[in-house]
Amino acid sequence: MPALDVPGALTLVLAEEYLKGLLPPVVISQLDPHFNDARQLLEQLAANGLSNWARRVRAIPNGKALMPAALDEATWQTVAQALLEQKAIDVQYLSRSAESEKAFTLHPQGIVSRHSVTYLLAHVDGFDDLRQFALHRVKHAALSDRAWQAQEGFDIDHYIQQGAFGYRQGIEDIELEAEISPSAAWLLQETPLSEQQSITPGPQEGWYRLNVTVPNDQQTLWWLMGMGANIKVLAPREWQDELKATAQKVLAHYPSH
Repeated sequence: MPALDVPGALTLVLAEEYLKGLLPPVVISQLDPHFNDARQLLEQLAANGLSNWARRVRAIPNGKALMPAALDEATWQTVAQALLEQKAIDVQYLSRSAESEKAFTLHPQGIVSRHSVTYLLAHVDGFDDLRQFALHRVKHAALSDRAWQAQEGFDIDHYIQQGAFGYRQGIEDIELEAEISPSAAWLLQETPLSEQQSITPGPQEGWYRLNVTVPNDQQTLWWLMGMGANIKVLAPREWQDELKATAQKVLAHYPSH
């Protein structure tokens, strides 16, 4: 890395704190020498006050952040090498559904870090479909003697945009219509759900009408559930029905005494 200047050092210190909540410790450890250099530089600049910035600035996630899943260092080294050098790997993988280890030869195509889990995108030798393998469930990995096979036409951004990690329920986006509370309206005016969003005064005094184009996926539905009483979904009807059914199940957990 190039020689650090003060803004660069501060950026690294803040990035370290943010990334610790996203990436496995073994990945963060690869950057430790650079983070240490940044902290040392700032500590040497006590006279100009910049060393105090790192102690007064924090990066926190939106919502409850789970701790990153533990990832074996040797596994990470092997997978990273295989991905960059386009090599196949032989793995022992713990299947969550079968609750047993299975042996696979994988052809790595990409890596995605999502919340607290890092996924290897790969297809199994002899098959063409791309799958997601949670790296913390890889119990052993070694470079394979088999020749690496590319996924024809694979583009990682297109793959993600198609809803691979959003649990899409349909290919087409949908029009979400809802009535929202003043606090929800304030939040969405500052941080919109999408570029196709409008918020107008609603029929209920103090509330607003939300019209927005969103992906037809579970992520958006979970966000609506998290808004609780601050939002009343009017359309689509299937989302309205699912929110009502979920609310009824929650109430059933807490019978009145």
